[in-house]
Amino acid sequence: MSIDKSDVTGIVLCGGQGARLNGQDKPLLRLGNRQIIDYILDGLVEQVGRCVISCSRNVALYEAKGHQVIVDSDVARGPLAGLCESFQFIETQWVLTVPGDSPFLASNLVSVLSTDAARQGVAVPDNGEHRQNLCLLLDAAARDDLCRFYNEGGKAVKYWLNHRQVKSTDMADQASSFFNVNTPKELNLAHQMLN
Repeated sequence: MSIDKSDVTGIVLCGGQGARLNGQDKPLLRLGNRQIIDYILDGLVEQVGRCVISCSRNVALYEAKGHQVIVDSDVARGPLAGLCESFQFIETQWVLTVPGDSPFLASNLVSVLSTDAARQGVAVPDNGEHRQNLCLLLDAAARDDLCRFYNEGGKAVKYWLNHRQVKSTDMADQASSFFNVNTPKELNLAHQMLN
């Protein structure tokens, strides 16, 4: 199945606290001569109709990127809360969610995930080692179900995926797409990967 990019909204989750990077806002960290979020947005705009940034601080810096910004009202509740807040502003049938600390995002996520997403209402990639719980392609019904799960006390996306028994999509051949910058060591490694 092929999903038209005009029917997909991309959400970049930028609400983390950067605890392992001395509280720095990870998507705004410099990588080469740009910021991490710039690479993510470049990867997204090729495969979605529009992008939304979900953040909890540095709102003006994110707004300067030229995409709609949705402010997470309570960052302590984690990324699931940020997702459900963002979903209220989405009108497309499909949403592609990605973490804001993955600079090497694959530019074919939608096409790779589309078959499993059409079958299950949601698709989630596996990099060969781990399921990538915050990288999701969801239809409207799955988004509603995820937010019901959250409103009933669900704590994390991974538990919802387990509950739905979602089969992951094998993307081990693009494992670097899911490289996250969480520590100074990983930021140094990202610089090496970029070069």
